[in-house]
Amino acid sequence: MPGHGRRRLRPQRAGHNPTRPTRSLRTGASGRTILAYLPEEIPKRVAEGPVPDEAGPGVIRDGNELLHSLSEIRDQGYALCRQECMAEWNPIAALVIWDGAIWGAVLMLKPMDIMPKAPQHYILATITAAARLSQIGGAWPSD
Repeated sequence: MPGHGRRRLRPQRAGHNPTRPTRSLRTGASGRTILAYLPEEIPKRVAEGPVPDEAGPGVIRDGNELLHSLSEIRDQGYALCRQECMAEWNPIAALVIWDGAIWGAVLMLKPMDIMPKAPQHYILATITAAARLSQIGGAWPSD
């Protein structure tokens, strides 16, 4: 079975590598999830800055809209994105926090034709994984 059902990522423009999404907190579910919980001055600075050139077609370009999206993430406890980091891919992310410090985010990434909208069970699975990692904190999971 060639490819075993996996999809190949296709470059969208010359010089763009979709297997290497942006590393900006401004773009994508994991970046915006982390940004939503940072001290207020940091998101403001990020919102005033430029959108990364390699961002996907769904990236939030307006700084005020970006800041509003962060309050929605805090209210919901997770982020949903539509092609922000990479064309044709949609993620869900939830924050991993331990001892008052942000450790990262759990991210589920699916091709948009498979997940045009995030089903509730995917959202719940992502939040549950982030909560579990937050519970175990700095310790290694036991077998």
